[in-house]
Amino acid sequence: MERRARWMTTLAAFLLVAGATPALANPEALERARRLLVENNPKQAYMELIKLEGQLAGNIDFDYLLGVAALDSGKIDDAIVAFERVLAVNPNHAGAQMDLARAYFMAGSFDLAEAAFRQLAASNPPAVAQQTINRYLEAIESRKRQTTPGWSGWAELGLGYDDNITGVPTDFGAAAQQSFGIVGIEATGNSVKRDAFFGSASGALEYSHPLSGGWGLFGGGEARGRGYSGESDFNSLYGDLRGGAALNDGPTQWKFVAGYQAFNQEGAYTGEPKITNDRRSAYAQGDWKYMLDTKTQVGLGLQYSQVRFPTNDVEDFDQLFLQGSWLRSFETKGVPLIYLSAFASDDRAVNKIPGTDIDKSKNLFGMRGYGQYSLSSTLNVFSALGFVLRRDKDPFARSTTVEDGEDRFGEFLLGVNWQFRKSCAVRAQWSYTRNASNIDLYDFKRNEVSTAVRCDNY
Repeated sequence: MERRARWMTTLAAFLLVAGATPALANPEALERARRLLVENNPKQAYMELIKLEGQLAGNIDFDYLLGVAALDSGKIDDAIVAFERVLAVNPNHAGAQMDLARAYFMAGSFDLAEAAFRQLAASNPPAVAQQTINRYLEAIESRKRQTTPGWSGWAELGLGYDDNITGVPTDFGAAAQQSFGIVGIEATGNSVKRDAFFGSASGALEYSHPLSGGWGLFGGGEARGRGYSGESDFNSLYGDLRGGAALNDGPTQWKFVAGYQAFNQEGAYTGEPKITNDRRSAYAQGDWKYMLDTKTQVGLGLQYSQVRFPTNDVEDFDQLFLQGSWLRSFETKGVPLIYLSAFASDDRAVNKIPGTDIDKSKNLFGMRGYGQYSLSSTLNVFSALGFVLRRDKDPFARSTTVEDGEDRFGEFLLGVNWQFRKSCAVRAQWSYTRNASNIDLYDFKRNEVSTAVRCDNY
């Protein structure tokens, strides 16, 4: 009787636990979902798992897989519910904590996301997780600036060396002969290849004012200056005044901007009247960005500009510029980040070349890639690679001997960035540019090395 009583007690306890515990998940269904997620097919994984929710909700393995599939499929509300169920059973589930914070971010609940990420940061996570957390906190800070009234800005000081300030070919005489059929021309003024050390200073200030419904207004400006040692004619000043509106709607961002830019550079033109390198631009643009998931963002932008050269109106043009972009971060060692963009422009000259029916209208087509890898939470390396194809619309627009002008411009950038305090970083970089043109006068190579200290104030 005593053994039977113990057996009945054990059976009752088992039935009680079984009644309170969700049915065990089908191992084959969970394995199939895991495989689909590894194959980067979260939508199919979500469709298969959501059919089992009524049966398996409450099972940690099932709920976590459902949450991940929902999050990567853009089903943010379902992801939040699933991760919250995981944490109700196991509050220390690190994966669910991280993914719930990311889901809050995707939903636009930045206060909840920030609180969750800061709680994770305080738990002494692995280096990779800490770098990911820091990146999200920076993104949240950026979003909050658009929804909180106030000023933000940055300032930068730099030093560097430029080995071809004017961007001209090494043998100007030979290039002039090929381009215009004229023998014996010697380089003067802007045509002389020049190199020099330089110092630079730049900064920006912007004010944001939130409105209702996720809208906000902003306005501000940016200024940049560069001075060359022994080549003061090529010292430059650049300024940009802009204002506009932005809309933050969960994973979607819209931005509309209008502005005016001025670039001043005296140059070394030797003729009369003197032609400078001064440039003025008025522009309006719209940008759309959308987060496909917590690690991937796509974007599309359209800009119209009127570019004018006060002392050289044959260069004046109006530009329509279209760009698409893709941004992807990876939550692995080094937290790599990749940014790719492609663009095209239609540049229509305002004025004809004097004495001709020819103008300098052109089309541009290009691609650019940027990559970043974190060596630690404060040190990262970065690189960029770009290519631009320029095609002149009119025959003999830039040369009397080459009918169809075409340039292929390439750029390679390599650098390192060290964040020595929360809001300040040192950047050192080297860039190499090469313009390969079928008009020798525009064919050149250029190297620039620089280092700069930048501090942000939010």
